Amino acid sequence: MPDTLMRNILTTLAIAFCFFSCGGKLPDEIRQAMDDLPEALDYNIHVKPILSDKCFACHGPDENTRHAGLRLDDAEAAFASLPESPGKVAIKPKRPFKSEMVWRILSDDPDFRMPTPESHLSLTDREKAILIRWIEEGAVYKKHWSFIPLATVPVPFPKNKTWGSNEIDRFVLSEMEIRGFHPSPEADKETLLRRISLDITGLPPTEEEMDAFLADNSPEAYEKQVDRLLASPHYGEKMALHWLDVARYADTHGYTVDRYRDMSLYRDWVIEAFNSNKPFDVFVTEQLAGDLLPNPSKEQLLATAFNRIHPQNMEGGIVDEEFRVEYVADRTNTLGKAFMALTLECARCHDHKYDPVSQKEYFELSSFFNQVDEAGQISWNDAMPVPTMLWTDDDKESLLRMLESDVEREQTKLNHVRREAEVPFATWLSQGEYQRLQAQEIPRGLKAHLDFDALPLTNTLNRGEKAFMESIELKNQTPALVSGRRSNAVKLNGDAWIRMEKSGVFSKSEPFSVSIWVNIPKERENGAIFHTGTGAVLYNRRGYHLYLKENRLELVLAHTAPYNAIIKETLDEVPKDQWINLAMTYDGSSSASGLHVFQNGKQLETKVAKDNLYKDILFGNSGQPGIQVGAVWRGRGLKNALADDLMVFDRKLTTLEVIQLADQQRFKELLSKDPTQLSKNEKEVLLDYFVHNHFPPFGQQVERLTEARRRQAAEVEPIQEVMVMQDMEPRRPTYLLVRGEYHAHGEEVFPGTPRSVLEMPDSLPKNRLGLAKWLLDKKHPLTSRVAVNRFWLYLFGRGLVATPGDFGNQGEMPSHPELLDWLSLDFMNSGWDVKALHKKILLSATYRQRSFASEELRERDPENIYLARGPSGRLPGEMIRDNALMASGLLNKKIGGPSVKPYQPEGLWRVNGGTYVEAKGDDLYRRSLYTFWKRSVPHPTTHIFDAPDRSESVAVRQETNTPLQALVLLNDPTFIEAARVLGAEMSTLPETHLAIQKAFRKVTGRSATDKELAILSELRESEYRKFQQAPEKAKGWVETGYYALSNTVDIPTLASHAVVASAIMNSDAAITKR
Repeated sequence: MPDTLMRNILTTLAIAFCFFSCGGKLPDEIRQAMDDLPEALDYNIHVKPILSDKCFACHGPDENTRHAGLRLDDAEAAFASLPESPGKVAIKPKRPFKSEMVWRILSDDPDFRMPTPESHLSLTDREKAILIRWIEEGAVYKKHWSFIPLATVPVPFPKNKTWGSNEIDRFVLSEMEIRGFHPSPEADKETLLRRISLDITGLPPTEEEMDAFLADNSPEAYEKQVDRLLASPHYGEKMALHWLDVARYADTHGYTVDRYRDMSLYRDWVIEAFNSNKPFDVFVTEQLAGDLLPNPSKEQLLATAFNRIHPQNMEGGIVDEEFRVEYVADRTNTLGKAFMALTLECARCHDHKYDPVSQKEYFELSSFFNQVDEAGQISWNDAMPVPTMLWTDDDKESLLRMLESDVEREQTKLNHVRREAEVPFATWLSQGEYQRLQAQEIPRGLKAHLDFDALPLTNTLNRGEKAFMESIELKNQTPALVSGRRSNAVKLNGDAWIRMEKSGVFSKSEPFSVSIWVNIPKERENGAIFHTGTGAVLYNRRGYHLYLKENRLELVLAHTAPYNAIIKETLDEVPKDQWINLAMTYDGSSSASGLHVFQNGKQLETKVAKDNLYKDILFGNSGQPGIQVGAVWRGRGLKNALADDLMVFDRKLTTLEVIQLADQQRFKELLSKDPTQLSKNEKEVLLDYFVHNHFPPFGQQVERLTEARRRQAAEVEPIQEVMVMQDMEPRRPTYLLVRGEYHAHGEEVFPGTPRSVLEMPDSLPKNRLGLAKWLLDKKHPLTSRVAVNRFWLYLFGRGLVATPGDFGNQGEMPSHPELLDWLSLDFMNSGWDVKALHKKILLSATYRQRSFASEELRERDPENIYLARGPSGRLPGEMIRDNALMASGLLNKKIGGPSVKPYQPEGLWRVNGGTYVEAKGDDLYRRSLYTFWKRSVPHPTTHIFDAPDRSESVAVRQETNTPLQALVLLNDPTFIEAARVLGAEMSTLPETHLAIQKAFRKVTGRSATDKELAILSELRESEYRKFQQAPEKAKGWVETGYYALSNTVDIPTLASHAVVASAIMNSDAAITKR
């Protein structure tokens, strides 16, 4: 018998002997802990937190890491016979000493004890007592509290009938009475007004607003202020500040390069959504699936940017698919954090270790977000990552409709002219004019020809234009010329390309054609043939391209692939190890129907992969390359392939002309036929040639059509693009990714939701709209609870659930579960009315309490979990800065628009090659909500005050206290300038105490106490004397910032007042909400 097994048996016998010899008594320390336990234990409140923290990592939902086959998160499994110990069970209800768990947790033997020493976890005596008592009581399992659907909760009747104004207070007071707490008195009017002003608008009250409230003695005075503030346009800004953390909004892409992208329109949408009191269910639906609504408005499309504003990578050399998969994962994780408070990311690589979410369910959920036609590596040239929409106002839309009509009208005229050509064509045909065509003639419109016959390579039509062979590593290489079709050809090395200086540059509105002879080795399956890009993936294939892709041809015209592009693929494979002519023709229509490819003069059948080109294929700057043959920069070429006779035309060649270039024998055979011998198709080929070459009205109309297209494109090109969601057709398959790795495909999965939360009804569409409806189903246990908890957090500084991003087993239990459920059900039944929810909370006596805590109260409830006092806490960095600007009168209250760049220390952006260009004028004083948010270098003022970098969704900000925060308030130019401007206002008052009192009230929202006034007056006098004696010391105070200084001001007076204003702005009263 193995030693370990024998030792375990002996240990079990020893414990059993101890218990039975003592009459079944527990160890004294466990028995004493039991005496202090509640009369009845609740699984969710008392037991599950222990199991989750100490047991589930090895005996929880994750099958891959489960030890000994034991699962403790499921009753049936926990009560079943142990796989490795037949006849024994981990838990036997009401029989603790028949339960293997009890023996294990009481054992002192390290080989037998649970949790194991290797886990570095241990149970306290109280925790052991809870588990044993729970088993004694029947080991009743319950569904996790947050997964239980909402049900009607009766409003309690506390003993104290005199306190409270609504249902919230009855729930809170009942809990206080159970725990021996008493509510605090109502805060004074000054404190209340500042509190609700900051909580609702993020701004302090003005002096006029304070005076009006203090003078209003009506019973409705407070409610009127709440209504006024909820109706303020600044309410939406305050709410947006919080939501943008959840939505991970930023002004840059993130990752190493971290370049600018303007998605401020989404921020404006969020502000307006809150200001207009958009119902929360609509708020959720439009962000998740606005594009899938019937006839969506542009605002509903814009809302879907919520799922696109995650970090995106433009670094060279990354694997495109790896990062595309990361973006899908980000959307999935954000869904969990934002709407369900579940740590779904923990189920990406394996089954969730604590919550009942399997890895398969994770990828079923990710399938909803895996249908975006996007690139993992976004364009290096700052093009907005696709899919995008054009954001236009009514005037621009009207103009675009007019220009579209112009194009359609010119196209109709062209069709009419073509029909008019049929009569003269019949004459031309019957007279055999076509038979005079010469096979050796080059079609008209030739703009460039590389014959590769001799070095240096030049355009045979313009010997002054050279062609250069170059690669990433080496410029001006010497091309290898070898024997070609007739003379020489160039042999491609797979790494370099041959670039013409200027030729081959066309816009999407201009017709063009390219012909080339190639001989592709049999072993080559992929590579570029010709293109006008400067790096295929690096610039999302901007330009036009002809590729060999898996032995077939791919034609691309792209602004930003894969979405804003035309992409066509041939059905048949390309012949290898022989000379073939390939020709690409395009009619300038920005449509796939106008793009064709020919092989040896025969038009190839193609399938359309994308037909959605709406912006230009040019780079729009001096970096625009000419046409290139061979590899693409940081892309693949056709090693050892031969190329010859590249020809570029500034018009769409007809089929006959392509045949003329590719197959002269076939050309001659066609022309040798008598008119009566021509097939219908051959006559169509000749008609097309005739109208393009022998019927001048057609060419003239083509020019008019091209010009109309140019005018249209010129108006479209500068229009701002915004990222949106749009699903692909057909759907992209989704796979369970083994270990979460992008390339490790497991089984295919299909759209679905976690069953433990709520089964997705078959009646719902299996797309993001169906997902939104699933989230907002009245049976869904999480969505309303999570939202209500978040709104409570914004007002109290702590949610009813202290972990707003985790309602799972590792999260905190609600402090007031019945209140949370009552509010959540009421929120849904109100039509998801956010402002009504806010008003209900704001009018409660709970919220209106004084925040002062006695020493006893602070010791018994330091975090104010049981709400026996009002909310208090340090303001976010944005609000601290806005408060200073508001008090000084500098604040620019403009709402919406692109982000701005206030004062910032020099050189911070050098870390990734950026240059910070400071704003000018009033933009320096915009609200901090509009401060430029660079993910790799967040603005130091807000970042030091714990603003996140927003690389991922953030449910609640961490709160730190560091010396850097005090240094910001003392030295940030914004605060110095604000203090100076406020000091200038103080200087206009006749008496020092009046000046100080005014500044104090503007900054803190209340009057200074006598003690505070005395301290600040003494500071003012000492500083005044110092500046009188040494005026140069005032320089920093009076010259910081761009705001103009009055020529009449007395410098020592101004500087001393600025010091006082700065001291007030640095005070606890200024940066704390009471």
